[in-house]
Amino acid sequence: MNSNTAVRNLGIGLTVTGLILLVGYALYDIFTTESSLILKISITAIVAGIGLVLLILIKEKMSVKDKEIERRY
Repeated sequence: MNSNTAVRNLGIGLTVTGLILLVGYALYDIFTTESSLILKISITAIVAGIGLVLLILIKEKMSVKDKEIERRY
């Protein structure tokens, strides 16, 4: 693993960690304040749906090999 890959992975890790903390705090804040049940359920469903789609896309991207033909000029 070279230096660029390590720095890229570190950046991705920090970004994902920050996003998880931010979403976690937002969900905690929503569920601890007085608001309607419909609002709580809808926000939870939206966050869960986005998370599920992202996980599926990451899994698909990791499993599918790149099939582009090498071009020779």
